[in-house]
Amino acid sequence: FLQARAGIISTVEVLKVMEAFVNEPNYTVWSDLSCNLGILSTLLSHTDFYEEIQVFIKDVFSPIGERLGWDPKPGEGHLDALLRGLVLGKLGKAGHKATLEEARRRFKDHVEGKHILSADLRSPV
Repeated sequence: FLQARAGIISTVEVLKVMEAFVNEPNYTVWSDLSCNLGILSTLLSHTDFYEEIQVFIKDVFSPIGERLGWDPKPGEGHLDALLRGLVLGKLGKAGHKATLEEARRRFKDHVEGKHILSADLRSPV
């Protein structure tokens, strides 16, 4: 990504490499992808390409989001909880419809006292 920012390689090439990480389970890798896509999204925020980068973000983050789900699974570690929050937050910011709907539902349940949000989900919700 730094090479693309420096103009050494094409941003398109970087995005192609990012797609290869779709099955990556490591929080640190996703954190870096999220940060770099956030920078790119900001740079494109007032251009004709903004919607396209949001679609790209949803496409890249959706598989890991579906795999992680909203609720912890037995045997998960703290990095899985961090990854869940990161991924759900990124999907929400990108306008992923199912993520936004579930976040709204969970927020409503929290406000009504039906179900307290776990600390890991408060930021993305």
